[in-house]
Amino acid sequence: MIRHADEMPTVRIPNMLGGKRYVDGQRFLEADESMGAGAFFGRATMPPGGSFGFHIQKCRPAGDMELYYIISGRALAYEEDKVEELGPGDFFFCPNGLWNGLENIGDTDLEFLSILLYKNPRDPE
Repeated sequence: MIRHADEMPTVRIPNMLGGKRYVDGQRFLEADESMGAGAFFGRATMPPGGSFGFHIQKCRPAGDMELYYIISGRALAYEEDKVEELGPGDFFFCPNGLWNGLENIGDTDLEFLSILLYKNPRDPE
């Protein structure tokens, strides 16, 4: 399957999880196309000063996890009681039960891949 950028609509989420400004999400694979591997597969963009709020990762009781891969920009990643600066090529892994947040600290958009995977993949049948 080939899917061009203009075939994947972008959804704007204002003040995501109590954060600042907004996050634009562009899903490149639908959950039902993932063969039971996960719920979200996409690219996200956050403007300068934007964030999603500090929250506990609770995708589902099954113990799912979210992964973030920074494509461009600068971010602060909040993980429990730690804060780390991230840039292009850096990776942030958030298993269920972990307090986390992400904030754009640069003067350009923060662009990252966001993938929500299931701990126990479901049978697509």
